Amino acid sequence: MTESLLEIESLDVGYGEGVVVHDLSLNIDVGGSLALLGRNGAGKSTLMLAIAGHLAPRKGRLRFGGKEITTMPPHLRSRMGVGWVPQGREVFAPLTVQENLRIAETPGAWTIDRVYELFPKLKERRANFGNQLSGGEQQMLAIGRALVTNPRLLLLDEPLEGLAPVVAQDVARCITEITQGENMAVILIEQHAGFALRLAQHAIILERGVAVRSGPSMTVAQDRDALEQFVGIRKPVRAA
Repeated sequence: MTESLLEIESLDVGYGEGVVVHDLSLNIDVGGSLALLGRNGAGKSTLMLAIAGHLAPRKGRLRFGGKEITTMPPHLRSRMGVGWVPQGREVFAPLTVQENLRIAETPGAWTIDRVYELFPKLKERRANFGNQLSGGEQQMLAIGRALVTNPRLLLLDEPLEGLAPVVAQDVARCITEITQGENMAVILIEQHAGFALRLAQHAIILERGVAVRSGPSMTVAQDRDALEQFVGIRKPVRAA
């Protein structure tokens, strides 16, 4: 029997007076994975910010591991096991790679040494400051920093954005390794819909903050009309 990890019920969230995500409900099981798809501005990152605790809901509830977290601040959600890799990476520029990882590290299976095994380039650059890293290295560091918090749920917001194709392939391989080898739930936002649908077990397509299509990734991948209309993909995508 599967165990629910994250439950979102009838969520409204937005900025100022505007509501961006409307009446959204979803459930992620322990070790489950979900791809959030949609065009820019569909509400994907807004939803991620709400899950991480950086946006307060206007309406609805969030539960994590059976506990109410609707009004819980981000640092307490992190302690409960919500790991966040934000869009834009947001590494600490004045700190070295080692220091970026050390300030986030909590006891668990994911250690700094294990992150270096996953991303050997970070080990080579461990004495370099955050602003001395390439875009790909910064993305690796952002992922590594989230991993050393030993999350039960990993939120990945556009992890391949702005990366050169070869670097993107390397990061994608590492993300796949993480999600397939751990009992860690993952929510992924990614414009590379084929990669997202191959990685995740389930998918939701958002349009103007409303879930217009949801289901197993393989089923969503076969819905060419929905992918073309709401994601902007005009050719078939493949889901494992």
